[in-house]
Amino acid sequence: MKVRSHGMTLVEMVIAIAVAGIAVAALAAAFSSIVTRTADPMIQTQAQVAAESLMEEILLKPFSDPSSGTTCPSAPANRQDFDNVCDYNGYSSVGIVDQTGTSVSGLENYSVSVSTTLSAFSSIPSADALLVTVTVTSPLGADVVLSAYRTNY
Repeated sequence: MKVRSHGMTLVEMVIAIAVAGIAVAALAAAFSSIVTRTADPMIQTQAQVAAESLMEEILLKPFSDPSSGTTCPSAPANRQDFDNVCDYNGYSSVGIVDQTGTSVSGLENYSVSVSTTLSAFSSIPSADALLVTVTVTSPLGADVVLSAYRTNY
């Protein structure tokens, strides 16, 4: 009479557990690696949006000072008082702030700097063109740099 066994022996069980453990450890390591990098695109996107927002704010300002009509007079001390493109030259901030100086929640670890320089653009002379450069540095240390020309039209 032949006895049929059902189930697994102790050796087979130990081998199965060891193989499953190795597989779970490999999956956990891969998952951990993926999870740690998922925030990078969000941080980069936040820096990009902050740079675009500030660039739009700057480019919407008049080329020349509205009160004196001069190009690049001395800038006011507060960003709320900036009334022409050149006023932003040398502007910098640790933490992203809006036009009223209010800190934007969650963006305290970003920094921003702006430069504006008279620069010829194609057939437009340098007296009538400003190169605006906005740099936003993310908490990861990566820079987002946007440059645009603002002309006196």
